[in-house]
Amino acid sequence: MNTLFLPDKITIEILDVDNYPILQKGVLIGIRTFANYDSDIDVSPFLTDKNGMISITADDIRKRADNFISYGEADYSTLESAKPEIEIYYWGKNSLEKHIKYWTKILSNKKDHTQFDMWAEQLGNLKNKFASIEANEKEALEVYSTAHNRKAGLLDDITLMEDTWDKPNAVLNYKLNVDL
Repeated sequence: MNTLFLPDKITIEILDVDNYPILQKGVLIGIRTFANYDSDIDVSPFLTDKNGMISITADDIRKRADNFISYGEADYSTLESAKPEIEIYYWGKNSLEKHIKYWTKILSNKKDHTQFDMWAEQLGNLKNKFASIEANEKEALEVYSTAHNRKAGLLDDITLMEDTWDKPNAVLNYKLNVDL
C-alpha cells in the first residue's frame, strides 16, 4: 500500500484562464488528503500573498492537519498513513459560509471565562493552552471571513489540481488556473 510523502516545500501560483498571474491577496486554497483508514483530512487554509503566491512547508501541512484532527469530528489516522493522492482546491463561497457559521458558533460558546479565572492557579499552563486555542479559533474565523473567495462569484469548491505525493520531494511547484 502506498502512503503519502509530504514535500519539504510547496509553492502555488494562481493564474487566470490565459495563464497570467492573478495578483490577488487572500485567495483561500486547500489541500485534501484521502485516508487509507478512517476519514479524509482537509489541510487548510492557505492564503495567497499580494502576488497570488502561496509558500507551504511540510511543517505548515502537519500543523494544519493536527488542528483539523484535534476537533475530533470523525476518526482520523495519521497524515502520513493517507493515500498518496491529493487534491489542491479553491474554496467556494458556500464552504466559506459554512465554516464562518461553525467558527462563530464555537466562539460564541466561549464568552464566559469566569471558571478559568476562578481556577487559574490550579489550571496553570492549561489556562494558557485554552487561551491559545481560542486565539487560533478567532484567527481562523478572521481568515475565513476576509478571504477574497467570498467576494468572487464561485459558490462551490473547485478542484484545481490532482497529484500524487508517493515519493520524497524537496520542492513541488504548482501553477493553477482559476477563473475569478
